[in-house]
Amino acid sequence: MSEAGEIDLLRREVARQRTARKQAEELLEQKSLELFQRNTELEREIAERKRGEVAIREHEAALVRSNQELEQFAYVASHDLQAPLRTISGFSKLLLKRNTGALDAESQEFLGFIEEGTKRLHALIIDLLAFSRVSRNVLTPKPVDLQAVVDTVCAQIQLNLKAVEARVEARNLPTVLADATQMALLFQNLIDNGIKFRRKGIPPCVTITSSNEAQGCHIVVSDNGIGVPPEHAERIFTIFQRLHHSDEYPGTGIGLPICRKIVERAGGRIWVERALDAGAAFHVLLPGA
Repeated sequence: MSEAGEIDLLRREVARQRTARKQAEELLEQKSLELFQRNTELEREIAERKRGEVAIREHEAALVRSNQELEQFAYVASHDLQAPLRTISGFSKLLLKRNTGALDAESQEFLGFIEEGTKRLHALIIDLLAFSRVSRNVLTPKPVDLQAVVDTVCAQIQLNLKAVEARVEARNLPTVLADATQMALLFQNLIDNGIKFRRKGIPPCVTITSSNEAQGCHIVVSDNGIGVPPEHAERIFTIFQRLHHSDEYPGTGIGLPICRKIVERAGGRIWVERALDAGAAFHVLLPGA
């Protein structure tokens, strides 16, 4: 090849390399721009996520403070109400005792209303104190034999069970990691609930079973009572929410909220479903021991 031919070949190679380098530079610039844009988007997403997390933490903190203030109010209010309530009850009884012969039937009926009202208010105060103590008391989690807990609760309420010919069936319940005192309060409330909301003419029966699951220990407390309509399955765990008038089924509407608070503090959850015999089945999921 002549010298001119070699020079021409070299020039073409230089031109090809320049074109290739220019294309590479353009591609690099394009990719750099895309990377910059993606990094900008990621930074914006991270900033938004952090703002969202901060907002969630602030909301959670505010909710915790609100709950603590509510529990403190419930404790103080219910504690301070007991003294004047005892005064009202004491003087109304004394008035009735001293003036039984002088008061007409209507006046005696009015004093009876006062006494009945003080009894209901006293029951409400006691339950409010129990509700506030559930959160205020320091937990001491340890292995708790639930069978022994239920047996003890049934022995303590034996007279109440006999009065309505109620049966509690529970066998081979497991051991869980929890606070023994609060577990006793949990089962007492659930058993009382099954006895209270019984069907007329049918002796109440509360059955307690358990099974092991991946999430923990699954306990079911079922009864043969009036049951809970599905649309109220969540409402019954809200404090002061009652589905029936107190004249029909006595109570303050605090028992099941106490149960939920106990279970959640133990790291579990509680919900209600319709039982096979149309009663209520309360499901409790607790961490294993």
